[in-house]
Amino acid sequence: MSAETATGNGVEKVVEVHKLLNKIGSFVLHRDLDFEVRAGEVMTLVGGSGSGKTQLVRVILGLKRPSAGFVRVFGVSWDDANYFRVRAARERMGMLFQNGALYSAFTVYQNVAFPLRERGGLDDEAIRAIVYAKLAQVELEPKHADLLPANLSGGMVKRVALARALALSPELLILDEPTAGLDPDRSDAFVRLIKRMRTEYRFAVLMVTHDLDTLQDLSDRISVLADQHIIASGSIDEVRKVPHRFIENFFGGERGRRAFTAA
Repeated sequence: MSAETATGNGVEKVVEVHKLLNKIGSFVLHRDLDFEVRAGEVMTLVGGSGSGKTQLVRVILGLKRPSAGFVRVFGVSWDDANYFRVRAARERMGMLFQNGALYSAFTVYQNVAFPLRERGGLDDEAIRAIVYAKLAQVELEPKHADLLPANLSGGMVKRVALARALALSPELLILDEPTAGLDPDRSDAFVRLIKRMRTEYRFAVLMVTHDLDTLQDLSDRISVLADQHIIASGSIDEVRKVPHRFIENFFGGERGRRAFTAA
């Protein structure tokens, strides 16, 4: 079997979470949680405040160990004793944090170069070529490379963070509230950028968002986290029909009606 685990219908999974038990101290955050992201898709995770979306992402990233159940990314468990297999799986992921999480003392160039230097194996000339290629992909110019994060607009911070997340050419990109803090025009521009890059490079995306417009524009499938587990998963139309208070409030409110008028 390949590193990716195939589903029964032949679609590869890049993320598999099964029967997850996730605790914070004695508090049970997730119980019997099943979740998956398939190769090439945009899977959007939604849920109310306190439902544990960020904690689930931390488990998927291997930053938090679950109390029970298993998590596999590209077929690899973070508990795998083979260091090189785990590292290889990690390098196939890229993460864009909600606030960009750029290193404030690093220039744009240094931020994007950081994961390349951490991986090793590249000389300065190769790193330079990759950094400028990634900046061009996110529609930034070479003149931006020497700027510090404090001198960037919110939209530029997101683009630099995206360039850094894509530095290792990941097959799975994780987006945490990618349009949070952006005005409508910059939000639309960022969504268009993600759509274009995904069309070109066909990476899978796991996105956490509460923004219904972003969800509508990008998602192939969505999963709803409530009551300690995934209560619904499927297309937007399928999920909207599931009778649950959170789903009804999330999709049926004024914002939901506006976002899905054309649906």
